[in-house]
Amino acid sequence: AVTVAKAARFDVPKDWPELLPVLSQAVQADNNTVQHRGLLFLHHTIKALASKRLAADRRAFHELSNQIIGYMLGLWHSLHTTLLHQVALRAEESAITLEKAILAIKILRKLVIQGLKKPEENADAMSFISKLFIEARTLLDVRKNSPPQLREHLEKYCVLHQKIWYDLLENHPFSFVQHISTCLSFICSLCFTPAGEGLLFQRFTIFCLNLLKGVLLCMEYRPAKNIEDTRDPITLQAHRIKQEFFRLETINEICTRLISNYLPLSGDDLQLWDEDPEGYAFEEGGDSWRYSWRPCCETVFLTLFHEYRESLASLLVSLVRNNHAPVDPANLTAILQKDAIYNAVGLAAFDLYDEIDFDSWLTSSLSLELGVNDSNYRIVRRRVCWLLGQWSGVKLSPELRPRLYEMLMPMLTNSEDLVVRLAAAKAMKVVIDDFEFSVEELEPYLEQVFSLLFALLKEVGECDTKLNVLNVLSYLIERVGVSIRPICSALLHYLPTLWEESANHNMLRCSILSTLVFIVQGLGTVSEGLLPFLGPVLELSTDLTQDCHIYLLEDGLELWLTLLHNTAKPYDSLLQLLPRIPPLLALGSENLRTTIYILQAYVLLCPLRVMETIGNAVVQELSTQYGDLQDEGVLMILRLVETWLRAGPPHTPQVLEPLLLMVMDAVHTGTDYPMLMSLHLSILSRLILSSHALFASLCLTTATKLNSNHNDVAGKVLDVWCDKMPCVTAPERRKLLALALSSLLTTESPVVLSRVYIVFLNVAETLNDVTRPDEQGGIIDSLMAGVGDVVLDTDDIDYETEHDSRKRQIAMQDPVHTIVLKEYVQSQVNAMALQLGETNYKEIIGNVDVETRDNLLEYVTL
Repeated sequence: AVTVAKAARFDVPKDWPELLPVLSQAVQADNNTVQHRGLLFLHHTIKALASKRLAADRRAFHELSNQIIGYMLGLWHSLHTTLLHQVALRAEESAITLEKAILAIKILRKLVIQGLKKPEENADAMSFISKLFIEARTLLDVRKNSPPQLREHLEKYCVLHQKIWYDLLENHPFSFVQHISTCLSFICSLCFTPAGEGLLFQRFTIFCLNLLKGVLLCMEYRPAKNIEDTRDPITLQAHRIKQEFFRLETINEICTRLISNYLPLSGDDLQLWDEDPEGYAFEEGGDSWRYSWRPCCETVFLTLFHEYRESLASLLVSLVRNNHAPVDPANLTAILQKDAIYNAVGLAAFDLYDEIDFDSWLTSSLSLELGVNDSNYRIVRRRVCWLLGQWSGVKLSPELRPRLYEMLMPMLTNSEDLVVRLAAAKAMKVVIDDFEFSVEELEPYLEQVFSLLFALLKEVGECDTKLNVLNVLSYLIERVGVSIRPICSALLHYLPTLWEESANHNMLRCSILSTLVFIVQGLGTVSEGLLPFLGPVLELSTDLTQDCHIYLLEDGLELWLTLLHNTAKPYDSLLQLLPRIPPLLALGSENLRTTIYILQAYVLLCPLRVMETIGNAVVQELSTQYGDLQDEGVLMILRLVETWLRAGPPHTPQVLEPLLLMVMDAVHTGTDYPMLMSLHLSILSRLILSSHALFASLCLTTATKLNSNHNDVAGKVLDVWCDKMPCVTAPERRKLLALALSSLLTTESPVVLSRVYIVFLNVAETLNDVTRPDEQGGIIDSLMAGVGDVVLDTDDIDYETEHDSRKRQIAMQDPVHTIVLKEYVQSQVNAMALQLGETNYKEIIGNVDVETRDNLLEYVTL
């Protein structure tokens, strides 16, 4: 059937027109087996055709649906009636009839939901939807008294009824409007009144509650804030139906039933708690509310409360008032009820902000409840821990935060129930993940909290639980930063063991890597002692031949970068990783940025070793990728090139020549946007300041490539330079460009001398930008080291790393911060005057426009 469906997706109706008529004959056959097989093939074929998304295919499927839906409705009704009769008689044929009815309703689900453009315009389809509510109720009664072997399939059949309602609501909300009232009455009578007792099963109830939630949240049923502004009359109709149904007494009853019947822990929950505490404590995320009991009940309660907060707030507050005092530990029913009420209050924390004084509740009742040590009371202790996490970020006075730490710490001790400890650990993470968190407030408790969490990490056995506890520890380390140094030695000794034990759990290893990042940041240079462990970890994480690199690479690169930033000298274990960089650059993608940052860190740490080991390979790889990258990627490469020129050995420009030629091409073309052009010109400026011959060589190579004259190329480069220089805004870069232009004045090149006026103009404007009067009335260069603050593009972190120190050291040696621009321009003008002779010099200076000359005369003597 699946194979035929796959072929049908491509060939029906044009190349295989006879398939559907043959299947139609099969489903009409009197033979049970033939009819069953016909329905199976038709179901898979319809499912395949419904999955097509092109407009023409959608139209074809709509036409097909309109042709066969009438017959399929009749067939389903016949099968359904036969099924009820056979089950009542306990006939043997009921099993095959049930399977056929299931296939028929699956086909109808696709035809109604995806085959009808506007289901509300098809009277038969709407009649079918209405009939499903009646038949679903009948099926629940039938299931109750059915043979055990049929029960599972009958449950599946019941749920298929609900799936059609849910799909109609999601895909055609306006078609569902006429069924809202029936649907809500159906759900509430079964789920929130004694009428449903003994009839429901869990999966059916989950679908009922999700359907209720879907009606409450449906955007198409919400009118505009000003109801008169609502355009669609069907929206108003739906809104009126909801208003009429959800009266005050109805929503109060639903809310009360949810808290009393659906939110309390069940016997199965408590059994799982005892048998597998770690499995019980594991919380599913994402869309688990669609299929899991507890997330479903909680999201429905929260949706209802959020929609009708004003009506339900007083009900919940009264429940809290009536149940806030500790109860008898032997009274399990009262404990479970208290747990459900506290759960409701925690879920609705944001909506109850103005209704509950959490500070007084915390200091009175909740602190007492954490002190009740009875085994049954673990249920309440665990819920109170969770409640503290829920409310801490909503409404908690800052002065009570230390009290919160004091309440949670006893819940983390090894004498406490494991589920309670895990809840306390999670609550601790939520408490420190707060905008108003202060390291000083936590500091008196830090060592104890850390040791308790570490003990919990060692004690738990499941990978997911270790992952969660390690995440809490990791987050704690991140938040307290350098304060962690005195107390994390035990964790550092344990992490290698945990790394070895987690060989088959890559996600746990990811968490270990991210924890190590925060530990290295907190330890600074002390982390160098971890290199015997971190070296092999980084080797494995960045080994592209290992399958695990898919999981570990991103966190591994982050750890590698952090380690380089906090290392004072190039250790062998770090140098051994250098050959990994070219393959990682070739990999590109989302890790290119971090890889380039790692390379930049190595260039500052050990420039000569980088050049000797991987210099040529890196330049070749970056040159290959340069033309394919977006501007952001090109910027990263250019910043790397500039750093390399500043920190590298004397022969660096020769190694970087392929990239420097690309820079020259970009300036020659002159079309890049200002940020890129600023970097291109900065790189050329550094090249010119280091050697005029290198610049001339690049001009010659570019001219050869373009089949042009090298003077023409140099002239075009200078023209673009002087034209684009006003777009360079950073004072450091403007000064660098001005120094390079001034340097060219003494080259005696006709290319420069013919443009000396525009050169002087840009130099004069830069002098205006970078000089300022001092206290004695003289003029000083504001960018000189020791004059102004040398601004570095350091990472956005709150402490200085070794990497920052290296960057600062390079900056202090930079021509921008060591050469006074005014004095350098004066010396270059004097040298140019000597080279040209008095007559030629005066002629050139005489041709400079008056405004530029007067501006220059403020700083230099011409």
